[in-house]
Amino acid sequence: MRIDHTRLTDICAALLTRAGACPEHARITAEALVEADLCGVETHGVSRMEVYLQRLEAGAVRGDGVFTVEKEYAGAALADGGAALGQVTARKAMALAIERAPQAGCYTVFVKNSAHYGMAALYARMAAERGLVGITATNAPPALAPWGSYVPYFGPNPLAVAVPGRAGSPALCLDMAPSVVPRGRLMLAIQKGQSIPEGWAVDKNGDPTTDPRAAWEGTLLPIGGHKGAGLTMALDVLCGMVPGAAFGPYIGTLFGDMDRTQNVGHVFTAIDPDLFAGRAAFEEAVEQMLADIRALPRTPGTEEILAPGEIEDRRRRAALEGGVTLPDSTVEMLRRKARDYGMEAAL
Repeated sequence: MRIDHTRLTDICAALLTRAGACPEHARITAEALVEADLCGVETHGVSRMEVYLQRLEAGAVRGDGVFTVEKEYAGAALADGGAALGQVTARKAMALAIERAPQAGCYTVFVKNSAHYGMAALYARMAAERGLVGITATNAPPALAPWGSYVPYFGPNPLAVAVPGRAGSPALCLDMAPSVVPRGRLMLAIQKGQSIPEGWAVDKNGDPTTDPRAAWEGTLLPIGGHKGAGLTMALDVLCGMVPGAAFGPYIGTLFGDMDRTQNVGHVFTAIDPDLFAGRAAFEEAVEQMLADIRALPRTPGTEEILAPGEIEDRRRRAALEGGVTLPDSTVEMLRRKARDYGMEAAL
């Protein structure tokens, strides 16, 4: 089904409000979920609505949680997310980093007591759209094993870096997890009744599997073997231990633990290139790099060399014009939740 992104945002915001989110938090979260779908990242889009609604209903996420800065220094701050919806906390934390970066040069906000914040690129792009380099990372519940084991301990903790261009939009935006795929790909495969490729995950006994349900109970595989496993460990230190959030198996699971908050940790950094190399020199260097790589000889079958984030940007432009495509399972979920709340889904 295709649906206009504005109407979809309104529907999601209304559902989140019925589930217990205050109007401001509902709108911010709905915008973030729909933005992920606009970019073609359906694993972090509206398909997540059902579990967010369940957590709001159960009180595992606080619909009016207050973002509080507990400590502030010349170049960094520690904030408590108030157990609010993660998209709300993330937007406020990156906004603080953006506000402080022009004075500090580089400003980092560490966050504790938060929740799943969705698509990491959204917050890195916030900085890039203001002419700043944006960096963010988050930890997540266990889905990735330390190298040498098949028992999940760390989350597939994502890292995003967005670089500003001259036109007020990111020149490039890297958004990656240290796992071969995000765990949301397993969830979508389960919802759609599809198998998964071998090499994505192993089952609870450490054996390769193409069954997404067996993979869900097992562990995702890391990119680059021990390097990916090491990267997710390092990100858990930065996002969990530094701000005093939970880490590894001590993070509340998103699809369970409805009796407690997740206590996820995040990191947000904004860098003002004008205070270092100078904005003009920085922008020129970024353009030179992109021109250089696009002019390189291409491997067989490659039509063009793209920078990170270009595919998502093209998908976004197309979806803004033609509408967001939702799978039948997500449409039915939205209709069912609307009936549960006694409201018209308008789908």
